[in-house]
Amino acid sequence: MMKKTIQIFCLSLLLFVLGSAKSMAQTVYVTESGKKFHAKNCTLAKTGKKGMSLSEAKKGGFEACKNCKADAIKAEEKKSVQPKGKKK
Repeated sequence: MMKKTIQIFCLSLLLFVLGSAKSMAQTVYVTESGKKFHAKNCTLAKTGKKGMSLSEAKKGGFEACKNCKADAIKAEEKKSVQPKGKKK
């Protein structure tokens, strides 16, 4: 009985962690004709932009926009999520 309870707890924890990781994926934006991905507020991607995850954009061959530096935004988000007391 105890072993089954531990297994259920571990499975629940795993599902929670996987769900949390998916919701933390950064959305970046691409245009139909562009080869760069952008942050939501980038002035270079005003119209016709389509949202996708950062990992999808990189897999699709898109590179970070030098104007909005969407990669830098992702790095900043990671820093703000880090628990206090841990520094790189």
